[in-house]
Amino acid sequence: MRTKVSFWVFYLSFGVWFIQCHSAKEIPTGPPIPTTKPIESSIEWNKIKESVYIHKSFGSFQGKLYPSNGLVVLTNKGVIVIDTAWTEPQTEELIQSIQAKFQKQIGFVILTHAHDDRMAGVSSFQKRNIPVYSTQLTAKLAKENGYGIPSPILDIQTRLSLGNVSVEVFYPGHGHSPDNIVVWLPDTHILFGGCLVKALEAEDLGNLRDANVMEWESSVKRVLTRYPDAEVVVPGHGNWGKLDLLRHTIRLLVSPNH
Repeated sequence: MRTKVSFWVFYLSFGVWFIQCHSAKEIPTGPPIPTTKPIESSIEWNKIKESVYIHKSFGSFQGKLYPSNGLVVLTNKGVIVIDTAWTEPQTEELIQSIQAKFQKQIGFVILTHAHDDRMAGVSSFQKRNIPVYSTQLTAKLAKENGYGIPSPILDIQTRLSLGNVSVEVFYPGHGHSPDNIVVWLPDTHILFGGCLVKALEAEDLGNLRDANVMEWESSVKRVLTRYPDAEVVVPGHGNWGKLDLLRHTIRLLVSPNH
């Protein structure tokens, strides 16, 4: 019995050490999820509109789980995926879930920046010959951090289509990271803000390791100006909502306690 207890103490300690030491780890702040799920938690799904779903994966930090949002967009020619799951095993599950749940093939993947909660599962798509797209800066940072290298086409080709659906990517400037982009779905008026945008329940700005808090406010304001008709805004972490999420992010940025 003592041997089993010692094993689990070592296992959990190793998990915390690994997360703290990995150079590109996303270390969130804010409330964790009270759960008994294992570290490699299952993918969860939230339907936003008939053709758009949030895929939610989980990352572990100090023994607690935190959620991370990506998108799956259905088209008549397949599926567009925005961001991988938080880990490679979860991304494997994500791919299998997409094929089982929607009976469609994945057309391509868009990465919104070079942190592990956005792109840890790149190789899972690439080994299946599924195109993975990013900006040039994200591809450069991905290489530096040891991820699979995506195709850096999004600086030039900012609107992509698959079947009857098109998406637009927009780089508003430095914020949560130097390379963060947002993705706009014009047909459904859904804006994926990624980690540039904080959920309403967020009480702070989260991981600031690669952030520029001096430029972040201006970047969010550019997104507000460009997409005033957004009906749904999805943050990188936490609950989705409306344009209030962008305004809440600005309030956090101008707060003296950020």
